[in-house]
This record gives sequence, C-alpha cells and structure tokens, in this order.
Amino acid sequence: MNKPEPTPARKGGSYPKEFREEAVRYWLSSGRKASEVAPELGVSDWSLNRWRQAMESAAVSTAPDSQLNALELARENGRLRRENEALSRQRDILKKAISIFSADNPPGGLR
Repeated sequence: MNKPEPTPARKGGSYPKEFREEAVRYWLSSGRKASEVAPELGVSDWSLNRWRQAMESAAVSTAPDSQLNALELARENGRLRRENEALSRQRDILKKAISIFSADNPPGGLR
C-alpha cells in the first residue's frame, strides 16, 4: 500500500476523509505500531487509532443484515465442529459393525 502524503492541507481543523482512510489502511497493511507510522504521516498515534475505530464502526453500521458478524461466525464454526465430530463417531461405529457382520468367522463359532 502506498504511503499517503504527510500532513495534507487541513480544512476546518480536520484532515480530509480520504487522507484518514488511506492513513489507516497504510498503517494496518504495514504491520507496525501506530506510534511508528504516525510520525511518518505527520499525525499522532492517537489520531490513527481514533480514525481506525471510526472506520470500523462505520463499516459495522453499514454492513448488510445478511452478512454474519465475527461472533456469529465463531458460533457457527463451533456448531459445525461438534456436528462433524458426532458424524465421525457414527461413521466409525458403522465401520466396526460392518467389519463384524462381514467377518468370515464370527466370534463364538456361530454360523
């Protein structure tokens, strides 16, 4: 991600929305701390963190209802894992039953 130009012309005491969004994307894609990136951009690390929170809350409020949030995804993942374990146990039981019934010499010598 390209680094935004440091300290753009400010209108009315605030940075333009495009600059704030680009600065947050740059910071998050860099994998570094806000305190390391902020001086390069000419802003405070507090501002970067605040801008990120604002972007996240805006994304959540504008997300469509059909889209699952992280908590719902985690719950669904847990439910599917439990179901997978139960189905695996059932499959293993059926495999054992098939091997018992298809054996040439059943236990106890019964034919």
